[in-house]
Amino acid sequence: MQESEPVRVYYCTQIKTQTRELLYTIRNKELAKIAPRMVLYDLAGQPFRVKGIAHMRYRTEALTTCKYSELQTMIMLESLSGARVVGNILTRDKQQIGFIFCAHPLTSRKPDDDYRDEYLAVKDDFPCALIDYDALQAGKLKLSGKVSGVMIYRGWMLRPEIYRRFYQLLADRGIYLLNDPEAYEHYHLLPNWYPDIERGQTPLSYWTKSVTPESISKLIAPLRGKYIVKDYVKSRKHEWYDAAYIPDIKNRDEALRVINNFIHRQGESLIGGIVLRKFERLQQVGYHAQSGMPLSEEYRLFIFGGTIMTLDDYWLHGEGQGITLEERQWLEQSAQKIASGLVTLDVARRADGKLIIMEMGDGQVSGLQELDPCDFYHSLKQQLRLIH
Repeated sequence: MQESEPVRVYYCTQIKTQTRELLYTIRNKELAKIAPRMVLYDLAGQPFRVKGIAHMRYRTEALTTCKYSELQTMIMLESLSGARVVGNILTRDKQQIGFIFCAHPLTSRKPDDDYRDEYLAVKDDFPCALIDYDALQAGKLKLSGKVSGVMIYRGWMLRPEIYRRFYQLLADRGIYLLNDPEAYEHYHLLPNWYPDIERGQTPLSYWTKSVTPESISKLIAPLRGKYIVKDYVKSRKHEWYDAAYIPDIKNRDEALRVINNFIHRQGESLIGGIVLRKFERLQQVGYHAQSGMPLSEEYRLFIFGGTIMTLDDYWLHGEGQGITLEERQWLEQSAQKIASGLVTLDVARRADGKLIIMEMGDGQVSGLQELDPCDFYHSLKQQLRLIH
């Protein structure tokens, strides 16, 4: 294990132990990085001793559907400071986390205009680098800035195969993104994270693996009612009536018009296949000024290492009724189940008053929406115990 190479751990909520002993799971491929009595540090610099490793037995069906390296083993950590792990990464030496932002397309020395405010909010407190996004799309790493260790990418979305290449190119230099390729792909693509959500807590969804006319016809044939069309990652909600909203999917001509518009307009940006999500009646707070899309009471949460870091209005400040204590507890329980370093969770209030999970996403490529960049990075510094 290189000194900077991280071990990713995931909090085990099912079993409680003594105060200073914490149970986590790790993927089996991480086992070679740890040994009993090894002392590791989290992203806040807190020390933990590996106290035990519990090798799990797996059912035959689990071994046939998953790679052994992706199955998990339970480990017991002794907290030498009495605290839980901050984030989901442990390293052999204390490290300060840093950031990689997309560079401006015309100069590698300035951040992209869309990430300028974030860059300015964080550059004096954390190591930062800029990356040439176009070069990355071509499989090349052009990085401006001296950084090492664990980094958070803040930039445009990447296809899973590009992100995997990005991760490996950085790892070859001793730099490790907070979210590994498996975590990125899991929370970036709807068919991967959808099974994690209990039935009734997110809109019913159906999808294809391609965009052929035959697969789409087969997809819509048994469905009834109103639907939203998207791919595995994005919708075109700002083209609500032309490429997003299907008022009656049994109206085949109208359904195909909206779906085909979506496919055509996504072009090479389309990822995976077509997803149809059951339209949910939400508590409305207005309409989008340009597109006419209905705006609802929605919130975006950034989840850092299984803990809610920020919770803010998605569309308009102060238009909703706010989150109740009971709802907050439900969201905290949902956050603890997330096996990634930084993830977004979007929730909305249904017409009956209950919250529903609308989307999940990799937090490195998710926008801040209405959240002020200074507030976002202030919250991160609180998570890392840099301020109180």
